[in-house]
Amino acid sequence: MTIRGPLVTLGAVAALGVGILLVNMSKEEKAPQANPYSHSTTTAAVTPAPAPPAPSPPPRPAFPAKADYVGKIPTANGTITVEITVHGDKAVAYACDGNTIESWLRGSAANGVVSLASKDKTSRLEGRLEGNAVVGTLWIGKKKWDFKADPTQPPAGLYVYDEAGAQQLDRRRERRRHRRAAAA
Repeated sequence: MTIRGPLVTLGAVAALGVGILLVNMSKEEKAPQANPYSHSTTTAAVTPAPAPPAPSPPPRPAFPAKADYVGKIPTANGTITVEITVHGDKAVAYACDGNTIESWLRGSAANGVVSLASKDKTSRLEGRLEGNAVVGTLWIGKKKWDFKADPTQPPAGLYVYDEAGAQQLDRRRERRRHRRAAAA
């Protein structure tokens, strides 16, 4: 067995590596050298002008003190109706298809953003105010849908009644209304 073949290959690779290194070094920019003959009589520190501050994003639109929004989500099995009621910094939503999907969600409404969840945390709704509509995503179980809910005026929206000064949702009335709408 001869050793000459591998040694020639090793020498060729080393020569190629040295050649690439030299080409790379010749392409690098050289740092400017200080001129030893120049002499400065003053030493003034030059500070760059500060960059102008980045423009701040426009403030998010806020929800009205009281507002109702209704949207329809087409699905393979029908249509899910999403109703969102905002009252101050709190929001309530009801999602129903009149058959198998029904979910009540509660949460916050602040700075044009609603973040709602069901009591058992299996459903949630995240939305933001875009123009005068709420745009977002509804999750029920492992399924999710994007939606757009436009503002509505009574009689549309969730119905509330006062019981000893506290606002309560009339859930039976909402269920009947959704079942009638789904049957139509």
